[in-house]
Amino acid sequence: MGRIYGYLRIRFSGQDADNQVITMREMQVPEKDIFIDRQEQYDDSCKEYQKLLQKLKANDLLYIKSLNDLGADYREIGQQWRTLTKEKHADVVVLDMPQVDTRRGKTQFDTLVADIVQSMLEYVPDAEWSVRKQKQRDGIARAKRRGVQFGRPELPMPENFDQIYSIWRKKEINGEKAAKMCHMSKANFYKKARERKMFEEIN
Repeated sequence: MGRIYGYLRIRFSGQDADNQVITMREMQVPEKDIFIDRQEQYDDSCKEYQKLLQKLKANDLLYIKSLNDLGADYREIGQQWRTLTKEKHADVVVLDMPQVDTRRGKTQFDTLVADIVQSMLEYVPDAEWSVRKQKQRDGIARAKRRGVQFGRPELPMPENFDQIYSIWRKKEINGEKAAKMCHMSKANFYKKARERKMFEEIN
């Protein structure tokens, strides 16, 4: 085993860092190798974590308090977990989840615990996204059944549209002039003209 490191991310001023530092010491982490990011409301740079990554080498051991210390969401946590275990080839122990200890189940062929955690972290964002999209679709379907209209409301057709459309169809005026005479945008005039033409062909 290489060197032992500890990393803490203190997200707000009221969070008790002292007890967490004491825990790191109990894990035999040298004082100089405990890295702490104290994040203010608008500071998410994690400079100490970046310093840690520069020092971390294969077979080093890193203690973290929680998986949340690695990122703001599951996707970021998953990226950092991959960096630590797959790129740096370090071992990671999560203190508030004792079962997450990459030293366990390790063989000469793989790192079992690391792979399981990585799979979990990659699955959760996709699962959450799928659930969120399904809830959105269900909500839209329920709203439509209640008669709720989505998108911009359709503008009423100009009273002179049929007359101007007929003249335009005879090619007596161009689309730009027809749109102006109907007080419509050119794109909207062509859209309504296509709809009217389709209706005439069907009927």
